[in-house]
Amino acid sequence: MKKKSIETKENMSFAELTTFGSGGTIKLVIYPDTADKTVYAIRQLQKLKVGYVVLGKGSNTLASDEAYEGVVVSTSKLNGIKFRKNTVRVQAGVSTVTLAKQLQQKGLSGGEFFACLPASVGGAVVTNAGCFNQDVNSVVVSVTALHNGRLCKLSADKCKFAKRSSIFKNNGEYVVLEADFKFEKSTPQDVANTVSQMRRKKSQSQPLNYRSAGCVLYHDKVAVSRLIDEAGLKGFQIGGAKVSEKHAGFVVNVDKAESKDIYLIIQHIKDTLFARYGITAKTEVCLVNFTKDDGNDVFAGS
Repeated sequence: MKKKSIETKENMSFAELTTFGSGGTIKLVIYPDTADKTVYAIRQLQKLKVGYVVLGKGSNTLASDEAYEGVVVSTSKLNGIKFRKNTVRVQAGVSTVTLAKQLQQKGLSGGEFFACLPASVGGAVVTNAGCFNQDVNSVVVSVTALHNGRLCKLSADKCKFAKRSSIFKNNGEYVVLEADFKFEKSTPQDVANTVSQMRRKKSQSQPLNYRSAGCVLYHDKVAVSRLIDEAGLKGFQIGGAKVSEKHAGFVVNVDKAESKDIYLIIQHIKDTLFARYGITAKTEVCLVNFTKDDGNDVFAGS
């Protein structure tokens, strides 16, 4: 990494790098500041057969409390944004809030939802993030990624976007580097009004005063949050984590929660939903450094 002037930090923790504020120690975190350096770093890790996980804002990640022996590749320094009329090329580490601000300034509509996500653009692409009837799939044109050590550019239809999912999620063969988006021409004031309405609804319905990763579960056909509420799970608590009383889809860190507390709540919710309603909810958050078993369907890292 020193050869390519890539910044590194030792002995950090996932608690510092995720919105849940929990998780074990990390031996090494690297911060490439260009796409080329990112490609170089990952190719070297693959060549040396060193396990790694790529993190943006860590807003959709639950890492176990155990020490992680691999390397975290942070995209936080990949911050390039290039506009061309109503299209924009955005690097993976750009904050979705930053992107939303620039879209507003240019009077471009369709990406207002980015203002309500505590995410990186790369992470939003991976999970097909969205809210208030907007999502990544509705505005993305193409995605540039590293696939098994080779650069590739996938058109939107090749990304296999689905509800809170894509070809990139739970697939260590891909690392998203940048994405091209297309938006509709509007006015800065109209875009600002839409963003304001979305943020007001968000503050009224979501527990923004606690650390969380947003909704932890989803289902392709039913509203999981409503069923969690109907099942009487609001306020259910293990250790320092509990199901939010304000929004049943959120598990929040209320008192120095450990990752195992959050994980056990997620599993309890899934078991309850299956027992009561016969549905198998899917895990929306990406699990890092957990042991895969039949109950877990989303894992990050390589």
